[in-house]
Amino acid sequence: MSTSHPHPDSLWLDVPPLELPAFTGTLDADVLIVGGGIAGLTLAYTLAESGASVALFEAGPIAAAASGRNAGFLLASPAEPYQEQVAFWGRAGARAVVDCGRRTHQRMRQLIETLGIECDYRAAGSLRLTRTEEEAEEHRASIPLLKADGFPMREVTLADVLPRALAQHFTAAFVSPEDGEFHPVRFLHGLARAAVARGVRLYSHSPVRGARWSGGLWNVDVNGGRASGRNLVLATNAWAPELCPTLRPLIVPRRGQMLATAPLGREVAPLPTYAHYGYQYWRQTPDGRLVIGGWRDLDLDGEVGFDVTPTPAIQAGIERGLAELVPEGVAIAYRWAGVMDFARDGRPLVGWLDAQHHLALCAGFTGHGIGMAAACTLDLAALLAWKDAPGISTFDPGRFAELRHTEAGLTVLGAAG
Repeated sequence: MSTSHPHPDSLWLDVPPLELPAFTGTLDADVLIVGGGIAGLTLAYTLAESGASVALFEAGPIAAAASGRNAGFLLASPAEPYQEQVAFWGRAGARAVVDCGRRTHQRMRQLIETLGIECDYRAAGSLRLTRTEEEAEEHRASIPLLKADGFPMREVTLADVLPRALAQHFTAAFVSPEDGEFHPVRFLHGLARAAVARGVRLYSHSPVRGARWSGGLWNVDVNGGRASGRNLVLATNAWAPELCPTLRPLIVPRRGQMLATAPLGREVAPLPTYAHYGYQYWRQTPDGRLVIGGWRDLDLDGEVGFDVTPTPAIQAGIERGLAELVPEGVAIAYRWAGVMDFARDGRPLVGWLDAQHHLALCAGFTGHGIGMAAACTLDLAALLAWKDAPGISTFDPGRFAELRHTEAGLTVLGAAG
């Protein structure tokens, strides 16, 4: 099934890099953002729309971490059955997560269309396939809850969406009509260019080493230079605890692995697809490649950490899934992994880490950053302007006792300590 030497990086990153300067010297801005992925870039553009002065620092190339190493799904409803989310977070909490997904898709569509970003965007819905009757019954029980909360999902027959030979591997199928897909790196490169045109100062290859609050400003150490700003936002995905160790019990790095095939001569996946409670997923690109990943449940403990090297056990599991979808065989053209930021309770941490000292966080998306970040950053931009942001109220980092700070607050981050 595999080729001898597939490309060792993400399919999405096989595009010309975005040329941006590395930071040197000094600067002043209203808002300093650490992290150049989906969260940081959508926040930067949103703030610039409102006239704020913004500077963003990314340790490597723009969109080269988790935001460029995912499946490119834009899903409103969760991969897991909705009734499970209600049991975890209560009805309001579960509804907030799905509403965030819907609003993210709406915001992404708006940006793609108004900015004219060419990123293979398509909105035809998504498919959830179940491996067992138990999983199927959990999705069936979720449909009335989703409908009552205003989110359509319907069951369809396997024969409606799968050829007979493939249908034998599954027990049920469910369609979510509001979902979509896109090329994440082309989108983020286009958004970055639009942000620069609006005056955002974007810097790649500019790691932030530390930051200190002094005299009513954050003073941030970047590449040996200094940036000062009234507000500081950590949009650093799984790396947030590296700057703010208080977050270590709350955000854990977990690896996700994928592969992409050579172009196929037939349609295999008409819709972006989740299976087995979201542990398995795939989609087909416009040029016919099958992008497939997950199978993390085969080695959950082994998939913790910052290493982005694909492993034989997980890749073998993905290849078994690929053999179900393409029994005639196909060359594997790319293999890659990315690091996701899993929150302790599965919900993002978005809002003030320390409002008194103007420190905010946007992280902990638990593998759903592409599908949730754009709505979260719309609301976070309002919060930074000291406005109400009800859409992220259930994502407030202060829900964790570890983040309810003393009067001294958080005034020193990273190496500044």
